Amino acid sequence: MSQSQYQYQGFAQGQGPVASYPQGCTGCPVAQIPEHVWKSLFKPPFRKRHPFVFWLCWALALIVFVCVCAVASEDSGAPSEESIALISVNGVISDNMKLLRWIKTISESDKVKGVLLRVDSPGGGAAASNELYMALKALGKKKPLAVSMGSAAASGGLMVSMAGERVFASGSTVTGSIGVRMDIMQLRKLADTLGVGQETLTSGPFKDAGSVLRPLSEEEREYLMGVIRDMHGQFVDIVAEGRKMPREKVEALANGKIYTGREAVANGLVDELGDMQAAHAWLCQKTGVPEKRKLARMPKDKTWLKEQMETLLHIDLRELASEAARTGPVFSY
Repeated sequence: MSQSQYQYQGFAQGQGPVASYPQGCTGCPVAQIPEHVWKSLFKPPFRKRHPFVFWLCWALALIVFVCVCAVASEDSGAPSEESIALISVNGVISDNMKLLRWIKTISESDKVKGVLLRVDSPGGGAAASNELYMALKALGKKKPLAVSMGSAAASGGLMVSMAGERVFASGSTVTGSIGVRMDIMQLRKLADTLGVGQETLTSGPFKDAGSVLRPLSEEEREYLMGVIRDMHGQFVDIVAEGRKMPREKVEALANGKIYTGREAVANGLVDELGDMQAAHAWLCQKTGVPEKRKLARMPKDKTWLKEQMETLLHIDLRELASEAARTGPVFSY
């Protein structure tokens, strides 16, 4: 059929295409095609009929694509050239999972020739501090490890520093505080005021020791003091081994007192006074890595909002959640 015999007259408003058939063409095959078929063939595209849904689907697809690319290209932080790796222990020592993964990455990297441990911590959980020390000690056996103490490296902060081959501190660094503390929150008076209580059934006399709803009995107090003495002995052994000091000398220092960096040098807890740059320079001299080369750092994984909140409020949201979850005795270094 020629164009003169059959033509389309465009789209009628809201009805789709309108066909115009010449006289005598009623027997044409094209003329037998139902109107709804023509409408389905020539209707406006989906993006024009449903623009919001169309662009929303495109936006979601783009987000998925970006996320997949981000996961696929996740940086482990391992350097591509010979470098010094930085491990930062900041704030209260509690959840070590990210630090332990970073330590594992450093340990397995042939490009990492030395490790700079920066400690700015008042201590933390007894088990968490010991766990981190053990991982750092194993790392120090494979690669030179120098410690730079910041404002504070006390208690658990001192413990993890004992993994270092060379320890630096500023004159006003707060360190020491060798000892163990156990906190038991007491809510008995508050519970009495609110008129609430709790009954506890136990399989043994010490299973409920340290309840927040009643004071310790003398037997419980002696039992928990035995636990503290054992943890304290472990701390003393770690310091004696790390500083190559007689255990008796460490015991004399392990009375819970804090020491300035200058006092720590005199007592043998620190090797020399110096800042982070001095510790880095010592490592570079020992390993042959140029001082101008950038430190290998642990990749960041904080969201922008979380990072801004912690920076502005000076709090660690992870530690805040951990504190809120505590319901029993807490042993701390």
